[in-house]
Amino acid sequence: MPICRSFLLLGLLFFHAGCRLPAWSHPVSRPLATSRQLCQQSLTAVERGQWQEAESLLAQAVKSCPEDPDSRRQYAEVLWHRGAREEAVAQLLEAGEQSPDDASLRVRAAEMQLELGNLELAYQSAQVALELDSNLAGAWSVSARIKRARGMPRQALADFHRALQFDPLERDVLLEVAELYQQMNQPERALVTLQSLADSYPPGEEPQKVLFLEGLACSALGRYDDAVEKFTAAVARDKPTAEILCRLGEAELAAGRPARAAAAAHEAIALAPDYQPGRELMGRIELAMQPGPPRRR
Repeated sequence: MPICRSFLLLGLLFFHAGCRLPAWSHPVSRPLATSRQLCQQSLTAVERGQWQEAESLLAQAVKSCPEDPDSRRQYAEVLWHRGAREEAVAQLLEAGEQSPDDASLRVRAAEMQLELGNLELAYQSAQVALELDSNLAGAWSVSARIKRARGMPRQALADFHRALQFDPLERDVLLEVAELYQQMNQPERALVTLQSLADSYPPGEEPQKVLFLEGLACSALGRYDDAVEKFTAAVARDKPTAEILCRLGEAELAAGRPARAAAAAHEAIALAPDYQPGRELMGRIELAMQPGPPRRR
């Protein structure tokens, strides 16, 4: 069932940032009341796709009550959406100073800093988040992603597993765990993780990437017929890429079906004529399809 647009937008401004809705029922000062009113208006603007209006309203909210971390949190998300990313991080860090016990603010700051490539700053933010709340799945997840970016796959894997202890059905984490197992040449564990991830979707709705990774794991295990099934499903699920078609061709060739492999390779080359693996695969297929020397009588 599709999620309504308004919920997605509320998720952008609140839940994606990991924040909680403030208890606005208590008496507040006039500046804070004004700030919150402007924040509500900004949500309506975002829902209508009026991002510039939302940014203007949130700038006014922050100016009205600079001590309110929630307005800065929302302002940071809208700035991030516009591409003013350094400004967004600055607003989020300021919100963290105003709400020193809110681990979710540090998690979101770490996510932003990681995307900007500021790995050391991201790590510092993640560590503060874990110190504030060591049971927060998001804190372990972002810590794992930072370690992965630093080329520390085993440490990243350990942190991802800690995240799954607190949120076992987090699909993004399961996907990254599977990718790490693939990277570490552990296809059995990758496949088990991917099967758990696939089971979290209704039948026939598994994402193309999950099907593709399942196919890679099956190929690595020598289960070429299973790999063909997964790659074929990936091709049908969404617009295929040359890589998926090429992998399908490789699995078909390994399963002893060079004609089917050639069909997949031709499709890959037609889609991306400069895709070198496709042309290399075609060369192997042509070699496999050459008749052998005549038998001696």
